[in-house]
Amino acid sequence: MKTKRKFLTAVLMSVFLMGLMTGCDALKETDEKILAVVDAYKSADSEAFFKKMESNSASAVGLECLLDSVKSGNTEGMNAVYQKVHELTKDVEVSVEKTDSLDVSVTIKTKDASKAIEEAMLAAAAEGPEAFADMPGWLLEGLDNAVDKELTCTFDSRNPDLKGFSMASNHEFLEALTAGAYPYLGCTMTTCIDSADESSYYMIANNDTVHYSTDYYFLSLEGLEYTDADLQELENEISKELVNSDGIQSGILRGDNYLAEYMFIHYDEASNFTLSQLGLVDSGNRSAEISLKATVSGFEEEGMTCETTDFGSGVIEKRNQK
Repeated sequence: MKTKRKFLTAVLMSVFLMGLMTGCDALKETDEKILAVVDAYKSADSEAFFKKMESNSASAVGLECLLDSVKSGNTEGMNAVYQKVHELTKDVEVSVEKTDSLDVSVTIKTKDASKAIEEAMLAAAAEGPEAFADMPGWLLEGLDNAVDKELTCTFDSRNPDLKGFSMASNHEFLEALTAGAYPYLGCTMTTCIDSADESSYYMIANNDTVHYSTDYYFLSLEGLEYTDADLQELENEISKELVNSDGIQSGILRGDNYLAEYMFIHYDEASNFTLSQLGLVDSGNRSAEISLKATVSGFEEEGMTCETTDFGSGVIEKRNQK
């Protein structure tokens, strides 16, 4: 009996020691775990960060690329955006209110560029295709106009699958942690050109979901003898068809040899009713999302040429690996 008791004691001790080595994080208070997430972000420690936050989420890829980029010091393309985001937020101050609740109150003092980024994106859309296609360019412009901000948000500390805190449930926290750039970190830019009718389409997507797009429709004035009055009348006619509502902005571009109409859409803000009127979603599906893959497939069937880039961020490669 003593031999059996010694054996059981040894087994229990080994299990306890293993818990100390591999599971001691589970013994930590929630506030310590949240602050550990912040510390890992500030030191660009991707491994430590994703021990606390779920790494299998589609939205995790952008943050993973940001942290890896900061460690590497790469400043090309989208990596310049990553460096700027981290520069703005590496001294972020975070305080956590201790509580027994799974919804934890977190106060963050940081830089915020969310509004400035959106303004820069809209300005780029109104400037023309080349400006809008340069996603790193308008992101950097927005980040250059970041402002001081203090906000309090709710951190969801639920961890049912032991895979880390939810990325989706803590979107507001992660957006604050990244100066408002979080929604764009894992995005790609897809360009589709229709040379037949001189139109072009630009889609910003995270994985397969399109969140923003700008379409351009060009009318060539080459060889046409339009007077200023004729052009103004033409602009007035086009203006009657422009759509401007929540999440949608359209306008007219005028160059030496062309007139163009553009339409910018933020799909997360535009109403399904308006999108269905434009023929972009089924009006019966209130939770419709625009699939990048399906949209590109449809465009290519119509003879368009499409190309997707991540501006060297590494997002496409990491998603392919996963």
